[in-house]
Amino acid sequence: MAEQYGFKLINSTPYFAQANGQAESTNKIIKNGIAKMIKDNPGEWSDLLLDTLWAYRTSKRNAIDCTPYELVYGHEAILPVEVNVRTIRVDRQRHITSEAYQEAMSTMNLDLKAKREQALSSLIKQKRLTVESYNKRVRKRSFKIDDLVWKVGLPMGHKDHFYGKLTPQWEGPFRVIKTYSGNSYGLQDLNGNTTRT
Repeated sequence: MAEQYGFKLINSTPYFAQANGQAESTNKIIKNGIAKMIKDNPGEWSDLLLDTLWAYRTSKRNAIDCTPYELVYGHEAILPVEVNVRTIRVDRQRHITSEAYQEAMSTMNLDLKAKREQALSSLIKQKRLTVESYNKRVRKRSFKIDDLVWKVGLPMGHKDHFYGKLTPQWEGPFRVIKTYSGNSYGLQDLNGNTTRT
């Protein structure tokens, strides 16, 4: 199906957390939105989901400099209250001729393509700035053969049910037995078992 619609399918697993980052970020925003509206009835969260999604989709995102709704439909959302109250924006659309409407839709489609390209450019720029900021704070480390090292245990964010929050984050020590490109190493535990990280 991904091939049919021309998109790339990315598997998101605990071992490939990079693919899940945007979904987690979006879910966090939606969860916080529901939490702000829920008050004392957490069992009613599903009743608030549509309102929260509407708020998310119609709120301007700094990364793309517009709302997600605008990127999909090419114009700002018309709020339900605007239809009932008949705002100027809604009233103007009621008196438009079909020729003028066709012209407006054609122009909107051209503008939408430009807006999407601008959003993509903004996202790429923001990602580059994020990487640069992260790299300034991270100290690069490299190891030599026979160095003793520790490695991350369970995938980040996962807990052993027995230990809960006290799950050890690191395993080791391991001895470096081989170096690979990309800061990757062949490791051997003290019992002689080998692994690559």
